[in-house]
Amino acid sequence: MGPESGPSAAIRPVVAPERAVEGDGGLDRVVHGRERELRAIAAFATGVDPTTLVVSGLSGSGKSVTVLAALGRAGMRDGVVRVVRSASARPGAQGPAGLPRLDLAAWTAPGPDGEHRLDPVGLVDAVSGGFGGDLGPGPRVLVVDDLDTLSPARAAWLQRVSDAAYERGWRVIAAVRHVPDGVLPDDLDVLALGPLDEPSLRRVVAGTLRQPVAADVAQRLHRWSAGNVRVALELADPLSAAQLRGSAEWAGPHAVGPVARRAYRVLLDGLTPAEAERLAATVGAAHPLLALLCRERSGAGRDPAGLAPDAAVEAVLEGLHLDDLPGLPAADHDPRAVARAVGVVLLTGTAWAGVAEPWRYAATVAEWSDHLWWTGGADDGARAAGVRVATELVALERLGEVADPERLRADLGVLAGTPGLHWVGVCVQVRAHLLLGDVEGARHLLDRARPAEGRSVAEIVARDVAEARVAVVEGRAADVRAHLWHAAQLRPAVEDWLPVRGLRIVVDALLDGRVPEGDLPAPAGASSSRALGEFAADLGLAHLAVGQAERAAELLTIGLERCSWPYRGRAHIRADLVEAVVAAGRIRDGIPARVRRLVEPPVDPEERAAPDAAAAYVRTRALLAGRAALTAGVEGWLPHAPSPVSLWQRLRSLVAYARHCVAYGDHTAAEPALREAATLARLSGAPGWRTRVDTTSAGEGGSAPLAWDRLADDEREIVRLALGGATNAQIASAAYLSVRSVANRLRAIYLLLGLRDRRDLVERAQVDPPGWLAGSA
Repeated sequence: MGPESGPSAAIRPVVAPERAVEGDGGLDRVVHGRERELRAIAAFATGVDPTTLVVSGLSGSGKSVTVLAALGRAGMRDGVVRVVRSASARPGAQGPAGLPRLDLAAWTAPGPDGEHRLDPVGLVDAVSGGFGGDLGPGPRVLVVDDLDTLSPARAAWLQRVSDAAYERGWRVIAAVRHVPDGVLPDDLDVLALGPLDEPSLRRVVAGTLRQPVAADVAQRLHRWSAGNVRVALELADPLSAAQLRGSAEWAGPHAVGPVARRAYRVLLDGLTPAEAERLAATVGAAHPLLALLCRERSGAGRDPAGLAPDAAVEAVLEGLHLDDLPGLPAADHDPRAVARAVGVVLLTGTAWAGVAEPWRYAATVAEWSDHLWWTGGADDGARAAGVRVATELVALERLGEVADPERLRADLGVLAGTPGLHWVGVCVQVRAHLLLGDVEGARHLLDRARPAEGRSVAEIVARDVAEARVAVVEGRAADVRAHLWHAAQLRPAVEDWLPVRGLRIVVDALLDGRVPEGDLPAPAGASSSRALGEFAADLGLAHLAVGQAERAAELLTIGLERCSWPYRGRAHIRADLVEAVVAAGRIRDGIPARVRRLVEPPVDPEERAAPDAAAAYVRTRALLAGRAALTAGVEGWLPHAPSPVSLWQRLRSLVAYARHCVAYGDHTAAEPALREAATLARLSGAPGWRTRVDTTSAGEGGSAPLAWDRLADDEREIVRLALGGATNAQIASAAYLSVRSVANRLRAIYLLLGLRDRRDLVERAQVDPPGWLAGSA
């Protein structure tokens, strides 16, 4: 964050833009944040009062766009004529789309002050005669654009234009840059366009440049432009995509562009250098671009304040300007910069060579760990605990193992009771609490992490990621999506982080029933062992949620091998793995040795003390027990805990129990469990899990017919080719698709039909062939 960046603002909600009706000539433009003005202009244009509307605002504030959009929205696209350059020697008029421009030079002459004046009657006669036969039957509006200051002479001229226009059935709207103080004629109504609000300005910039704009970058653009649209676009246009997204730093301009000079010209004309310097000192905080322009007038300029190397590293890491990291020096001697580098690696799961490579600092944890956990200091006991926690978690990042979970649990308890926690450290601690099964401790930490004022970008994003992790463990998929959206508003690059990708894939499966398209990342060397393992486990849960047990078992196995202590906790991950293995049919000859090695080490009682973790543990034991687990009914698959399990975990246990019943041929016992599970899938905030319920309803040995007729024509063609023995590449060639698209389409078809894979598709088609297959041969 630069010297003039300021604190990050809270993210405001996105409001849907106002869109004018379709058309040309500005009538179809999207206008943001001007709802009141749009209504006022439309009401004037369709009214009957013999007045003239003056829309005022600085150059670049969007006067013309707002006027034309309002008229378009009012359905007047065929009755608008726009007069431009009215004070020049070559004025012109533009009518509805498709009509040629009308040259008005014959009706203009220079006035006593040297400025050209259009003859009011000649102007209206020329417009009426030139466009009258081509205009629509509705109201007609003459828009006089590009007027500068509304001087008394110009106001009198505008009144004469209005008089002539009103006699011929026209309304007149004038766009004026400046209306000086004083008494205006009664028949001139003034509508002033103020600065555009920050969310609207952000949408304008993002839509114009077709790039996402980070929330704090939008805040900075709004501050420097004072809400002026064209000035903001002038500031944003030279920025790189990384700067717009906040991945590279932008602290503000060092020079004033021509658009801004034109916008502020009316305010600065006539000022002496001394007056400009005094104005700069007065408005510098609220209007930095105006202050910079004033300093240029007084002979000064913006002071490009630089930062020391260590401070620059810290600023880049606190601002998550991660694209700037390769160009920074190593921060070997500054503990704060080292702590920020390690915190960013633990947050993102990605190691950068050089400045943000934490392994080089593992031997000096005691020198920097204080700054990872606290914004200030702490007592000696807390500092010693902080050193041990940092050492353990850096080792976990590399090896995927926790050497002493009991010591880690105790030390985390010490840290949780200290004040002044840095939120990146809070995010790291939350993940540590979760992997130990302590959801309550994680929630307690997050409840203390507020408010956001004065916190850095890295801290705010870290808190959202931590909130999303807790929500996943608790099955609150909608909350996960909300927190990830909030983080991506501040730093769009967050969506590329491996931990966030995993969370998003899980949410899409739980909420939407979407088949995961992600796979293990190709550049795996840049990710830590812990991050890769957690991503594989998240991807496995998503596949399990949509009924793809075979793929889920593979991914969950990889996940536990890479990281035996993932953030969702060993009890939950092991339950997912065993459920996937059983659902995939791999347990008929006994649990595979590779899986047994992963699930047999005991889960400590403290890790499964919470009701939901206990439910996952009981579900694992029941699945491994085989047919014997069915004797106690569904209640035997739930823990006897003093507090009930969440709806999410009851849903998981019901589906696993029903699947077990179906596997052993007891469809009668499975039916009520599936009915309750279908209801809980909606109530628990995971409607996408309904796919898993539907898949279980058919069952491996069930007799329910497949829903062949639900397939669309293009899906039927893919199935026909697959049943004929075509490979994915051959299907892609025949269907004009990519091989990847074919694989994704087949997964969606398997999901819809409740099948596992192509072998299952072929076997079921032999027993229950689709009726349309013979007709398509």
